[in-house]
Amino acid sequence: MPSVTPDDAPPLADLMPWSVAPPRLGRRWPTAPDPASLRTRWDTLMKAEGADREALFEPTRARTLRSAVGGLPGQTSGTQRLARASGPCPEPVRVLHAPFDEQWLIPDHRLLDAARPELWRVTDERQILVVETVEGPGPRLLATSLVPLLRPGQVRPLYRRPGGTEPNLAPGLLEHLAGRLGHLPTPEDFLAWTLAAVRPDLTVPLTGDAGLWSRGVELGRRSLWLMRRDG
Repeated sequence: MPSVTPDDAPPLADLMPWSVAPPRLGRRWPTAPDPASLRTRWDTLMKAEGADREALFEPTRARTLRSAVGGLPGQTSGTQRLARASGPCPEPVRVLHAPFDEQWLIPDHRLLDAARPELWRVTDERQILVVETVEGPGPRLLATSLVPLLRPGQVRPLYRRPGGTEPNLAPGLLEHLAGRLGHLPTPEDFLAWTLAAVRPDLTVPLTGDAGLWSRGVELGRRSLWLMRRDG
């Protein structure tokens, strides 16, 4: 994998090519700091009828009470049109609502204007999602195992398939680094280095200094532990 920039710092988009836009909710009420509030809101919606239900739902061009959509991968919500739906609230799940701010979401495709099913399909306990943030005082990248709702940056899964398989890395990247460093790094090593070394313009310098790489990976793994709270 040859260098693509004069100082050997390719764009992150070239190194982790598959990206997904974060989900777009279209309404705020399906998220809350606690699951109990979401269940109460859902029950209120289910008890309402006609115009009252429509007002509570807050329809948009993308979603109305009559929208017909399939279920989200890995979730057990219903698919009946909400105009006539009934039953208990789908089990809320944790999401990354803002940097270092985890909240809860009703994971029902009928409630979300753009749910990004492809992102839900690959999100599991082995996945690490890299989230681009707007340029500012905070970190340029976040890492999480939760579906992120932050906008407008892209989400780059570390793996293309569930179960931590098929790394979302440029072909030959790890082998290219192995030739420089003297050992084959893992996808998680590369992610840790990226978290430590990424520049504000979202380019990632690729060092050939094994000692510097080791220190960067150690720092990145510490950042990963802090962001995910589970290492």
